[in-house]
Amino acid sequence: MDRAAELRPPTGVLRRGAAPDWPARPVVARPLPTTVLWRWRYEGAAVAAVPLMWWASARAFGGLTGLSVVTALLAVVALVPPLRRWAFAEVWTVITPHRIRVACAEAGVVSPRGKLPAVLFTCRKPYGERVYLWCPDGIGAGDVAAARPAIASACWARDVDFFETSGQYPHLVVVEVVRQPVAVALGDDRTVSALWARFARHGGHFEGFPSRG
Repeated sequence: MDRAAELRPPTGVLRRGAAPDWPARPVVARPLPTTVLWRWRYEGAAVAAVPLMWWASARAFGGLTGLSVVTALLAVVALVPPLRRWAFAEVWTVITPHRIRVACAEAGVVSPRGKLPAVLFTCRKPYGERVYLWCPDGIGAGDVAAARPAIASACWARDVDFFETSGQYPHLVVVEVVRQPVAVALGDDRTVSALWARFARHGGHFEGFPSRG
């Protein structure tokens, strides 16, 4: 099969709530504690890392000196433009998944059992972020794509693009959050991790993205 046909924009379907058989605002089920921990893992790691850095610096250099070292490191990241842009890009990869979940809940992209699409992975790109979603039973790529205005607004993005695979993983949806008008040849992307490469070998190709002009 042609690689370009493996990854394609999802076909349009009615948004949840647009059909009479569905309620206008499906109720979102309460997430499990493990789900909450997974969603907030980066924030928890950051909250734990800052005191740990200060404690390690205090042990190595003394209390006031250790605080000065941590402050100096943060100041370098804030004042050096490449480091600052890198830090902001990383922060967006943490914020965007939360915003996508909020948009899906507000737009009614919820399964009959109240489950939201799960965010598997988010990676930064020159134009913004690429987010991999796993849709629960009852939701397809078309349902997620139908919430495009809500997702773009919630993510404060210029545009949002959606792609689905025609391989072994029909539940997988790729959401591209565009923040910068950067021309990127997505087919030449080499940042896909070994996990996604394993998916690709089984027919769920991710490297067939069209070029962004």
